[in-house]
Parts: sequence; C-alpha cells; structure tokens
Amino acid sequence: MGFIMHRSFAEAMGFDWPPEVALLEGLDARDATRVTWDDVHDERRKRQARILAWKREPELPDVLPAYVWAFYNRQLFPYHGWYCYVVTRHFQVAVNFQGFDAELATSLMEAIPMGLFPMPENFDGWMKELARRYPRRHPHDPRKAGSVVGWLERKRRFTLERP
Repeated sequence: MGFIMHRSFAEAMGFDWPPEVALLEGLDARDATRVTWDDVHDERRKRQARILAWKREPELPDVLPAYVWAFYNRQLFPYHGWYCYVVTRHFQVAVNFQGFDAELATSLMEAIPMGLFPMPENFDGWMKELARRYPRRHPHDPRKAGSVVGWLERKRRFTLERP
C-alpha cells in the first residue's frame, strides 16, 4: 500500500514544509520522496498535451465508407444553386462550397459517370444529372437531391468499390 501526504493535510497537522513541496509519496512515511509543484505541473502539462493530441488528431483509416450528396438549394442570394458534399461518419467534405475542390470533383465524376467528361467545368451539370438518376427522397427535406454510396480514400479520392 502506498503513502501520500498532501500539503494541505501537512499544514493542518502543523508540519512546516518548504514552499516548493506539494506532497510526499512512497511506500511508507519513512521512505517518502518529496514531489515539488514543478513536478506536479509538468505531469499535468504532459497529460493535457496527450489528451489534446488524441482529440485533435484522431487516427482515421485511409479508406472510409462515404456517400456523395448533391442537392439544390432554393434559398435566395447568396446561397442559391447546386452543392455537393462527400459525407462520412467522422466528417464531411464540401466539394463546391466556399471554394472548389477540383481534385475531389474530378474523382467523383470519374467514379460515377453521367455522360459528361470529368472536368471541373462540367461539375454543375454532373450534379443535376446525379440528382435525376439517383434521387434522394427524405420526408423532411423537399429539396431536389441525389446520393450515391461509395468509399473515400485519404479525403481526396472517391470510388464506388473499396480500394
């Protein structure tokens, strides 16, 4: 069984410790080692860094199941028009919202051919055709939309068959 005496208990018992000592720990009171506040704070910093790294950088596999979702937004200016997202369980990637991801758009057009050349200029027509051929019906979302299930590789390449 281990022995730990915190500073607050030692002060309550009338012990006079140096100000840098936070606690004593060991197997018994005779063999206890002093732990300083610097040691305590270093341990807290290491633990916090480990937890933040785990939260910020989740280890995701290279290939994730995903689906492509193209929909028409009827809202007035400035968000009126067609949009496309690739959605996974962990995140979603916007293909043509707040910028255009030409590499992902080309891989979508190659994976799901709609009779258009896989070029960024044809992406709007491709989204309309996707919604026509693969309609997505949702009871609470009346927008024109289409979706197709597939696989996303390293957030950059979409395929219908698992690579």
